This record gives sequence, C-alpha cells and structure tokens, in this order.
Amino acid sequence: MSKTNELLRYSCYEIFSQSTGVEIRAAVKTNEEHGHVIEQCGRIHLRFFKMSPKTKPDDVTQIRFICEPDEAFSLSLMISQVALSTVPCKEKLNPHKFSVGDQCDETVTTLSVEKWERSGKVGYALTVGRGKDFISVPAPLAKFLFAGEFLRTLSTEQCWVERSEKKR
Repeated sequence: MSKTNELLRYSCYEIFSQSTGVEIRAAVKTNEEHGHVIEQCGRIHLRFFKMSPKTKPDDVTQIRFICEPDEAFSLSLMISQVALSTVPCKEKLNPHKFSVGDQCDETVTTLSVEKWERSGKVGYALTVGRGKDFISVPAPLAKFLFAGEFLRTLSTEQCWVERSEKKR
C-alpha cells in the first residue's frame, strides 16, 4: 500500500541569482510560559542563502531575518523608494540585536535594499549581514518590485495574534 504525502500550502516568494537566493514567507512567533503556549503571532520570515557548498566548516550558508508586520511593510516601502530612485542608493531597516546565553556577545543583523550602478549597468539587491557575514541577492527590477509588493501583502496578512484565555 502506498503512502501519500500531505501537501502543505503557504505563501512564499523566492528570488534566485547565480549563487544566492532569498525566500520570503509567512512565519509564526510562539511565546511559552511554563512549557505551555500562551500566545502566537504573525511574522514574516526572510531566509537568505548561498547555493554553493561550504568550503570551511564555519562558513555561513544562510542567514534568517524575522520581521514584525510593520517592519515588513517598511521594507516594502523602501523597495519602492529605491526602485523609483534616479541615482544609486541604499536603505536599511533598523538592525536586529540579540545576545545568546549568559555571554554579553551581542549579535547584530542588518537588512538593506539597494540600487547600484556599475559600468553603465543598473541593478537592485536585497542584502542581509550578520557580523562579518553578508549574503547579497541581486534581482531584476520586476522581481525586486514584486518582492516589495509581496512583503506589503504579507505584512497585513500576518498582523494577527492568538492568545490563550486566562481562566478565573
């Protein structure tokens, strides 16, 4: 007897370049207390990745950036602004900072969109950076603008929260 796989549908948009890519999709943030989920809320997940294999064990092949709905909306506006610019420019979201464990080492992740010009050619890119690691995904104008529109749509779709009711 054959076993069928259950397919899961979710909103997702991917941009690929020769050596890198970015996946944009809906995500959920879960808050727990004492091992019980007390709240879930919508987020937007951007996963930047390199398509080449690791050459060293500590090579970074992907960096994730999780946006709150209003951040994703801001990012969509930045993409539109950069795309309409008549000169090369770069816009950045506010950096995300976090510390792991008891150590005071703070990790900073940045996300930017840019319009560049080199040797008479114009291009667009989404770039994520964490520490010394960066992944830049160049995109043609139509895909760049579509990513902005997709982020705008996801930003409103993911503006929700589910909370458990407190029993009295």
